[in-house]
Formats: sequence, structure tokens, C-alpha cells
Amino acid sequence: MLPKTGIESTDWRESWAYLIGMQAYAYGFPAIYYTKLRFGMVRQPQGVINTPLNKLFHVPRLSDHNDQYGGSPMRDAIYSVAWLDLLTEPVVVHAPESGDRYVSTQLAGFYSDLFGYVGPSVNDGRSQTALVVGPNWQGEVPEGIDVVMRSPTPSAFLVARVSTPGGADLPAARALQQQSWVKPLSIWQSGADTPEVREVLAPFAATETLAEFRTMSAAMRENPPPASDAALIRQFAQVGLGPMSETALDALDEATKRGLERALVDGPMLLEKVAQTGGNTKQVDGWFYGDKNWGRMAAVGDFLGRASPQAYSGIIEHWIEQSTKLRTFIDADGQDLSGQHCYTLHFRKDEIPQAKAFWSITLYDERFNLADNPIGRYSIGSLTDGLKFGPDGSLEILMQHQRPSPELEANWLPLPEGKFNLFLRTYLPGPEVMDQSYAPPMVRKI
Repeated sequence: MLPKTGIESTDWRESWAYLIGMQAYAYGFPAIYYTKLRFGMVRQPQGVINTPLNKLFHVPRLSDHNDQYGGSPMRDAIYSVAWLDLLTEPVVVHAPESGDRYVSTQLAGFYSDLFGYVGPSVNDGRSQTALVVGPNWQGEVPEGIDVVMRSPTPSAFLVARVSTPGGADLPAARALQQQSWVKPLSIWQSGADTPEVREVLAPFAATETLAEFRTMSAAMRENPPPASDAALIRQFAQVGLGPMSETALDALDEATKRGLERALVDGPMLLEKVAQTGGNTKQVDGWFYGDKNWGRMAAVGDFLGRASPQAYSGIIEHWIEQSTKLRTFIDADGQDLSGQHCYTLHFRKDEIPQAKAFWSITLYDERFNLADNPIGRYSIGSLTDGLKFGPDGSLEILMQHQRPSPELEANWLPLPEGKFNLFLRTYLPGPEVMDQSYAPPMVRKI
């Protein structure tokens, strides 16, 4: 007997709008998310980041639980961010020489995939000055520019990191951080101050019908998808979505509206489920690898993977040659990780991750923010001072909510009361991590 589908009792227009709406939500989620993030950092700052367009904002401290942007912020570096408007003119980006210290500057289009890096992490520790141009820019490259980088969208997102071992040398990291800068081309050439431009697209209020789709369509008009995706975009237009639509959402028939409303209920739940399982990636002992195409997901047509886990739980992700990542939500018994229990993570000497720069394990709450704890310790890794190793070179990390005895505190990663997840990062990873043959130990409940 065939299973019931519900289509026989549903107007076909509703079913079709639901199907296209789910596809559109997966495709356009990064643009929705970036619109909200940019608005909350530029036009109406809601956290520590408060910056006009085309100017680099330096966060002078390590991320902590007060930063509620989601996206699994790392704890091993201080951040700088900039929202770039490349519609009027290019922007000049400079990253300083860093020697052996890991310093990276990522550039992402408005759909979260990267279009490159500037500076030491890709230039053998040396400085680099890049001209970042929009998709349609044609012009002469001025002297003093080392490389030209073309964004696929008129709006772009820049994230720079300066590593620091647990903040132990924060003054030196801050001094290096201040040597990075972003300036519009005309400002760089004239030496004037960057103007305070804060007019950016506002997301539609949640009280409006189909608000997320309204935001998505506006963001896609501002940042047109590539011509290679035209078939998808034409399909979205059939139900009033995207930059090709000639029908206002308010003018749609009621059945189509119902289908889109259902998609806006199920779409976020789908992205959450994908984030918690890592999508179609390799899984080993309860951990799942980040996709080998992270930061390049559109190139292989994986728009769901681009939406989640990439944007949904990470905001922006590295190419694997820069950083390879594993995440877990479960213990060795397949149960959700929870602060109601105590756990150990025991690395044999040969299980300790290999990385040219550093590795770390960071703990996040259910919203992918750092979790508050009494000692301000959010991660443990190769940059952590005072870690205690076993006589055989092994490393055991203790994870529990209660403070342990003093002799165990050096290796203690405090837990929140509720559910949490762990993120294992390697920067400039070794070959076994990058080719995904490395297997970390399982998280074991005590």
C-alpha cells in the first residue's frame, strides 16, 4: 500500500509553492543571514561590532559568551571584520607580515562562499595588499597593489584573524591586528578618511507575512546570483521569489502563499537538522568532518551544504587547506552531549591532531555561541598554556559542569547546564586531517 502524501487533499499550487519555497530557502539562506548580520553590525549595531561600510573593525579581545552572533566563533584568535560595498568602486585590503604567527584574511561573497584570501596565510607569512573589485569592474590597477580579487557579488564580507595563545600575548596580537586595514580605492589614493556610510538593506520585520522570503528577494536583487544559476532563479520566480519575479508576494493566490508559509516553517528546521549531522560528509566515531568543498560549495552545486552547515552554523568557513574541522553533538553511546553529565576526551599521543599552525577544541551551546562558564575557558588546544600530558604523551580533557579538584583543573573544559557541541579545528592542517583519514577519540561519558 502506497503511503499517503497529502497532495490529494491539497491544492497543487500549495504543493508546488512549498517545493520551490524549500529549494529557494536553501539557496537563499546565506543572503538572508548576511543581510541580518550586516544590518546588526552596520546600521543598527546589536553587539560589539559597530562599523560603517568599507572599514575594518577590530575586536581587541577574544570572543566570549557575550558575543551572540552564532556562527561558532573561534577562541584562538582576535577578529577583525568589514562589510564591503563594491558597487561604486573597488576596495583596497592590506594584511601585514606576521612571521610564524597565523594571520588570515578571508573574503566571501554575499552567499557565504569564499573568493580568496589576502596576506600571510597564503603568502608565506609576508604582507599583501589586494584590490578587491566587484563583479563588473573594469579599470586600471594602480601601483602598490599585489593582487586583484574579484567578488562574485557587489557586497562582500571580510573576516580577519590574528592568532594568540589563549590571549597570553594579546598586546602583540593587537599591535599586529592594527596593521590590517580596508579603504575604498579613492580614499586610499587621496589619503582622506573613509566616510561613515551605514545605509544598508534592512531585513523585513518578522511580523510581516513571508518576511524571510521578502528579505531574501531583496538581498538577491542587491546581489544577483550568477548566470549559471538562472534556471533555478527562474523557477523561484514562478512562486513570486527572487530577482526575476514579476509578481509581488501580496498578489499571489492564497494556496501559493500557504505553500511558502509552510516552507518558512520547515526550511529552518531542515537547516538545523543538517547542521547537527554535518550533511553528506565523512563521519567517524561520532564526529563529522566539514565538507571538503567548504567555502566552494556553489562550485559543486551543493546549495543545501552552503546554507547548512556552512552558513547556518559557521557564518563563513575556510577552504580546507587553511583549516579542517570536525564537530560532534554526541558521546560514544550516541547520546546528545549535555552539561548534566561528565565526559572525558582522551587523546593518545598519536591521536593529537597535526597542524602547522595550531589545533583546538571549542565548546558551543545549541545556538553555536560560546557558553558562559566560571573560569572563562571556552577551548583547549595546542596554544593553551599549562596543559598536563601523560607520561606516554597522551592528553586527557575533562568536561563537566562542576569545578574539579585542583590537580585536574588545568585540563578542564567547563560545560553549560544544557546541550552543547564540540568543534575540533586544525589550522594549516597536516595531510591526515586534510584527507580525512584522521580519526579523533570518542567523547566518553564518565
